[in-house]
Amino acid sequence: VAKLASLLRALAPEVVVVEEAAEVLESHILAALGPTTRHLILIGDHLQLRPATAVYQLARRYGLDVSMFERLVGAGGEHAGL
Repeated sequence: VAKLASLLRALAPEVVVVEEAAEVLESHILAALGPTTRHLILIGDHLQLRPATAVYQLARRYGLDVSMFERLVGAGGEHAGL
């Protein structure tokens, strides 16, 4: 996302779709959102693989190993299962 930040700003997407959202770090999703974003669609299984982090201890201490998708579902966010 960082390499494409200027492209994302220029495109100004209203809808952002993230596939395999349970495996993506929350910060990476937040970096893709901009002031024009109106809808965020997260696709995947929040009970499957978690995001990979470089330092396990920091991930556990600060909750970095929990995806935005898993946090939203755990907080009662609207979601649909197949």
